[in-house]
Amino acid sequence: MVEIPLWYALLLFVILGSCIGSFYNVVIYRMPRGLSLLKPPSFCPTCKKSIPLYHNLPVVGWLFLRGKSACCKTPISIQYPLVESLCGVLAGLALLMANYPWNWTHSIVNWADSLALFWLLLAIVPISAVDFQFHLIPDSMSIGGIVVGILLSFIPGGITPFASFYGMILAGGGLFLLGFVASKVFKKEAMGFGDVKLMAGYGALMGLMGAAETLFFAAILGLLVMVPLRFIRKKVDNPEFAPGEIPFGPFLALAAPIVYQWGDLFLTTYLGFFGIVS
Repeated sequence: MVEIPLWYALLLFVILGSCIGSFYNVVIYRMPRGLSLLKPPSFCPTCKKSIPLYHNLPVVGWLFLRGKSACCKTPISIQYPLVESLCGVLAGLALLMANYPWNWTHSIVNWADSLALFWLLLAIVPISAVDFQFHLIPDSMSIGGIVVGILLSFIPGGITPFASFYGMILAGGGLFLLGFVASKVFKKEAMGFGDVKLMAGYGALMGLMGAAETLFFAAILGLLVMVPLRFIRKKVDNPEFAPGEIPFGPFLALAAPIVYQWGDLFLTTYLGFFGIVS
């Protein structure tokens, strides 16, 4: 394995993350509106004119244009540079998490964990933005996660291709079965198919056990949000507060990188309370 300076790898990850953030802005805008993610190329949503590549550079383009489109001078939402900056930060965090303790001058990068965390952390942004607003999970994130998980399983240091494949099948199929049974019991849809595909992606990235821990941890995060909202709803007696309508995808997206990095520690600690492991 070739040693490279960790600071150099960090710079590359931040730049790549910002570029991915630019694409995620496209996903957030186009996917809920039923538009293709590839055609037409980037365009001004006001006057529909094409945006040249040099105006579309992550963060830099927005600053150069002073927050206004070059074609019609319409203000450009601050969302664009914020998403690009956030994705750059998350990409850098992924590399640092996967390669701790850090050797800034020479390092053998753990590519399997670095790229898996890169995907998981950055996916939080479009999944949360789209699911909270439209109750949809982009296929580019769910099906994309399946493809990425299977491809990364061939990189040494991660899970095996077999573990990735059966993790995808059992995690996605298990959640589908659970949602089907819950729908019959409660007489209403209990789980969206987008969540099922997202769990299949996590199974491909983390294996069956990692996906199961993600589901468990996401349920805990959901309860920590749902219970206070239900209490607030009773207090103010306002029908606009509807905790049952909060999408589950963002909680899965938040739980996944936490479980990937510290899932074994959480599981060992949890089982230790029952004396199952020391």
